[in-house]
Amino acid sequence: MTQKWNLQDIRPAEVRQPRKVAPKEVPHRMIDRPSPNFQNNSSTEDGESDVGTIVIKDAKKVKKFNFVWVGVLAVFLVGGMLVSSVFLSNTTLTVFPEFKEPNVNAEFTAYPDKREGMLTYEIMTLEQSGERQVKASGQENVELQAKGFIEIIKTTPGSERLIKNTRFRSADGLIFRIQESVVVPGAMKDSSGALVPGTIRTEVFADAVGGEYNLPAGTRFDVPGFKDSGLNELYDSIHAENREAFSGGYKGPRFIIDNAELSTAKQSLQMELRDSLLAKVDSEKPADFVVFKDAVAITYNDLPTLEHGESLATIQIQAVLQLPIFKHEDFASFIAKETIPTYSQEPVRIRNLEDLKFSYTDVNTASSNIANLTSLTFSIVGKPLIVWEYSSEQLQKDLAGKQMTAITSVLTGHTGINKATITSKPFWARSFPDKPDQINIQESLDTK
Repeated sequence: MTQKWNLQDIRPAEVRQPRKVAPKEVPHRMIDRPSPNFQNNSSTEDGESDVGTIVIKDAKKVKKFNFVWVGVLAVFLVGGMLVSSVFLSNTTLTVFPEFKEPNVNAEFTAYPDKREGMLTYEIMTLEQSGERQVKASGQENVELQAKGFIEIIKTTPGSERLIKNTRFRSADGLIFRIQESVVVPGAMKDSSGALVPGTIRTEVFADAVGGEYNLPAGTRFDVPGFKDSGLNELYDSIHAENREAFSGGYKGPRFIIDNAELSTAKQSLQMELRDSLLAKVDSEKPADFVVFKDAVAITYNDLPTLEHGESLATIQIQAVLQLPIFKHEDFASFIAKETIPTYSQEPVRIRNLEDLKFSYTDVNTASSNIANLTSLTFSIVGKPLIVWEYSSEQLQKDLAGKQMTAITSVLTGHTGINKATITSKPFWARSFPDKPDQINIQESLDTK
């Protein structure tokens, strides 16, 4: 029998969904997808547009490329650090020297000639002349002798006494005489064994009147009496020189001037000359010498009066400024020896000389010719800052090229230094520069 089928018995065939297959992963490749706005204007032969282009990069090459750039950057960084360490390197050594600040209020004596353990000074001399016009009431004849100071020098050992009125003769035959007996010290050996001539200063007067005896500074004199007596050894070993020009010699008419007017004119001119000379002290003083302006001594010499019209006369005055000067190292060492019990002749300096007050024990010294004095007595008041000396150049040489840890052992050879600190750039530097002049040395006082 034939089977009959109902419509319900007929089911449509089940539509199978295609199996989803995961896209095959391309190892180590990167796919650049075109942007949504990408337009490709190329066409196929059929006239259909190409939907896009897929660019595939090799990840190994990209990684290798990145490593190369990182390496180049590292080389530049390291190179830059090395270059900066060469050109920007800086080593500063701050040195703290030994120092003392004693309170000083004492009287001292200094001498123009060298004496063991004593302070020695030299004389700095400045001169200037000026003039004023005053009324004159007439003239008178005058005769004046020139005068001045000489330094008697003996080049052989053993002292020699010269009696009053001993003659000294210039190369032109002009005679001057000393007014008082003097003892000329003999030559002595210094620390190196060389003979240092003995010297003494004394005043002399011309043997006759007249302006020709106003000799310039630096004139040389011999002692004719030795030659006349056959004392050739003494004649050869003793001579004299004048450090300052002789003045005052005159023969002829002189104007008669009212005393009150003359005194006023002189006082005004003297003050002007004094101020002018004081202004020159700083520029004229020798280097490495100590100068105290309160130690200035000024004297005035009247020069011949000149005619200026029928009723006027020109007065002239010469001002002579004399100033004792001390070698800085000698003065500092002397003050240290006198004020610091533990001082043992090490080289020292005084950093604040301007804070010390100088004054002569005898107030008349400031208006006298100090070149004629055999010594100067004065007081020093203040608190000198005495600093021990050290050699910066030698310290730089001793440190150059050494490890910074060697600073302690190096400083043992520099006794004037208490301690030192190091500041270096770049921060990783562990040794001093090879060149000494690349080590900067600064000084500081540890007042804590």
